[in-house]
Amino acid sequence: MVLSSLKMTSMDDDTRWLHSDTDLLSGHGVSYSVTYLGSVEVLCSMKTLDFDSRTRVARDSIRLVCATVGISFKDRRRPEQSPSVTQSMISAEPNLTHSHTPVQLTINTDSLVLKRSSDSQIFYSHKMEGISFASAGEHDTKDYIAYVAKDNMNKRSCHVLSCKENESLDVITTIGQAFELRYNEYMQTQQQQGSIKSFEHDEFLSKKRDDDVSRSIPNNNQPTQGKWNGQTSPDVYKEKWFHGKIGRDEAELLLHNSGDFLVRESAKIPGQFILSGRYKDQFKHLLLVDPEGIIRTKDYEFDSIQHLISYHKSGNIPIVSADSELLLQTPVLRSK
Repeated sequence: MVLSSLKMTSMDDDTRWLHSDTDLLSGHGVSYSVTYLGSVEVLCSMKTLDFDSRTRVARDSIRLVCATVGISFKDRRRPEQSPSVTQSMISAEPNLTHSHTPVQLTINTDSLVLKRSSDSQIFYSHKMEGISFASAGEHDTKDYIAYVAKDNMNKRSCHVLSCKENESLDVITTIGQAFELRYNEYMQTQQQQGSIKSFEHDEFLSKKRDDDVSRSIPNNNQPTQGKWNGQTSPDVYKEKWFHGKIGRDEAELLLHNSGDFLVRESAKIPGQFILSGRYKDQFKHLLLVDPEGIIRTKDYEFDSIQHLISYHKSGNIPIVSADSELLLQTPVLRSK
């Protein structure tokens, strides 16, 4: 399942799920306190859209709902960014029923349930089979999430929630975990019955089957592939500053001076790449691919890892992370 596109983090590449699988099984669940803001009707099947367009549907829905309820953000900043083309994919008028309602979002393998905090009344319960996409916002909407789900009338809408500060990553990661568990349960059942029927999640999984480096759900007989999907050109493997699947400790041994940097591939998360650098006397290890598969820093999105490196190095522009910055000055070249 899609996660979040928060600011770059320095989390270790061993990071995986937040909860035990048992916590998320049907009948249980993990809850988060969020605020429901509204929804936007999605005018086309998510199956007809490529992954980038699905992400834009979610993020533009966040912006539309927020703008309608009076929440403003600064303009997006993306080098060479083309204008959004999602106007024909979503309704121009959001549905603000239940807007600004504090709710408990309960996530388990059966469904996502929105329960009003004041009286525990359920006003939305979306089955996992009917949820096709989920994403967090961009750098300036990082505390918002959106997910696309079908209702009982087979109408597809993108629901927008406001999370507590810096908690949207946890929420999206938990949705991803529940999605993976539910999909595995579903595939087991279908295989036992000798057939595999359509599953709304296939809209989300098509990216995984297309390029094999996704945050999507693996089959039950394969090692877990993780939730990351880099849009990285294969040419990154040819770059002299790319060192392959070396570990954090090995990378730090190669960073002798402030400004030294290299890129390595995560051994734990397929499709994920890590920028390792030295700033003064500190080592930094920054994930380059956000959980939506976008190459990004805290403030910008890029077409490739090469684009990110070139932009920051040639422009002498520091990469700002959670509590520090990293200046790319001298690439550490691999020996062979």
